[in-house]
Amino acid sequence: MNIELKDLLSLMTDAVDAGVQKYVRSCDPQADYIKQAEAKRYLQKLGFKAAMLQRWVDGGLLTPVKTSDAQNASVIYSMADIKALVSSVRLKAMTNKSDHDYI
Repeated sequence: MNIELKDLLSLMTDAVDAGVQKYVRSCDPQADYIKQAEAKRYLQKLGFKAAMLQRWVDGGLLTPVKTSDAQNASVIYSMADIKALVSSVRLKAMTNKSDHDYI
């Protein structure tokens, strides 16, 4: 496997950021949750399509939480879970890229 240093540093930063967010969740669980629109904006800021959020939910990788039983209740997500998924997706992309380098 051959990964460029800048990609490795970026991956390490993502992983550390996810770890810090997990710590925040352990100290104050309510501070970890963000609304669906915020989650989509965060993913877009990182270069992902907003539809990734729904794909992760459909795939069972991310669990949304409704704030109440009302029909129009807000849907919230754990930022720690989102950051961990982002880190995992980027790692997978790097390993797949390096696998193709030898073909």
